[in-house]
Amino acid sequence: MKNLIIGSLFLLVHFSYAQNKQPNIVFILADDLGINALGSYGNEYVETPHIDQLASEGMLFSNGYATDPTCAPSRAAIMTGQYVPRQGIYRVSDRFKKDKKTLYNMRYLPPENNRPTHKGVGLSLDKILIPEMLKQKGYATAGFGKWHLGINELSMNNQGFDEAIETKSHFNFSQHPTQKDVLENEFNADYTTRKGIDFMTRKVKENKPFFLFLPYYLVHKPLEPKPETLQYFKNKYKLDEEALKVLSMITNLDESVGEVLNAIENLGIGDNTLIIFTSDNGHYKTDNGMFNKPYQGFKGSTLEGGIRIPYIFKYPKVIPANTKATEPIIQVDIYPTLMSFTDIKKVNQPLDGESLYPILTNKKKELKDRVLVWQYTNYSGYNIKKKTFRSEWVNVIQHKGFKMTEYVERDEYILFNLNTDPYETKEVSSKYPEKITELKGLLNQWKQNTQSKTPIKNPDFGKSLK
Repeated sequence: MKNLIIGSLFLLVHFSYAQNKQPNIVFILADDLGINALGSYGNEYVETPHIDQLASEGMLFSNGYATDPTCAPSRAAIMTGQYVPRQGIYRVSDRFKKDKKTLYNMRYLPPENNRPTHKGVGLSLDKILIPEMLKQKGYATAGFGKWHLGINELSMNNQGFDEAIETKSHFNFSQHPTQKDVLENEFNADYTTRKGIDFMTRKVKENKPFFLFLPYYLVHKPLEPKPETLQYFKNKYKLDEEALKVLSMITNLDESVGEVLNAIENLGIGDNTLIIFTSDNGHYKTDNGMFNKPYQGFKGSTLEGGIRIPYIFKYPKVIPANTKATEPIIQVDIYPTLMSFTDIKKVNQPLDGESLYPILTNKKKELKDRVLVWQYTNYSGYNIKKKTFRSEWVNVIQHKGFKMTEYVERDEYILFNLNTDPYETKEVSSKYPEKITELKGLLNQWKQNTQSKTPIKNPDFGKSLK
């Protein structure tokens, strides 16, 4: 277990707001849940009554973003409050290293993923993660579900959680460490929920504030919903099998969230519990496409459909109920927001986000002049005939509704005006050359501030496959 050291170097001070009593915090993180995958976000096919009720009792953000269109970098950003260049988890994996067709056509090599133990990718132990930060105020901490930020020495148990069980898949799911209380044929989400409720119950009896992190594996593939839920949707809709399975898994997620919400009320802690619900990245591609619509793109893409995600916050008597916010927010904002709600003034690592406390408490409608940035360095799927990659290194910046993408390989830039074209249907760089100049300058400032790595020429570029 790491020691949490609050020093004098690199202190980052945030506005914080004292509460009469430390709030309990329940952070529910869905996996691959798209922007149009909830009833409260406009999908008329899904059935998510519990999550929709949570939205009606709290604040829903309509312009919420993931820091990355894939899971490991986005989860690292949440836990550290830092953009990718600072925390070092750039990609889920490096498939290009085994794909010579892609490797030989890459002009540049992306930054290496962070490997603190020189083995698997993961967060360095010197990073102060959310649970460690909260221990300053005496919080008990627990995490049950998907971690994806390191194994063995870098697992949840060594990253600030008093109690932690990492799980993977849905049925016949794995656990780390292996557990003896998994029921026969138990669904992962049911088990995760059960462990979370047990933790809350014990901490309430101990009269101890707690942080409960529930990173559900739903709705990540494989598509394995509960059979009875799938049959229900088959009877209701004439849709393709894939869409029916996803709808079923979303409902299974909602059922688990409902159990957690009911437990909070039954334990009598509803008025003193901050609840956060969000996803790690945009929805994966489906034949139906409904879970990203009306946006372009999907998981693995920095188009809006790959990075827009739901955000719902509830804290009775502090966050006004049934409210919507349009302020653009991003996952690195969660860390400083929790600092504000728990009156933690500083940590000894730089943070890249902004506290959402002023918006959540209705003190402000928008934050200061915001710049949001994505650095996505994943290379894959080079097409020899089209001479294009399925995925390549891009740096993306959004400011005042204008979104510019830098294609590192080609030194090219494209621009969308999300103010008038939120679905990215019309590229407008030729119409706004001054915006390209402005955004290039802001992007360069961001690169310098985060110590973003400069592209390195690929020594294998141009090699023949023969």
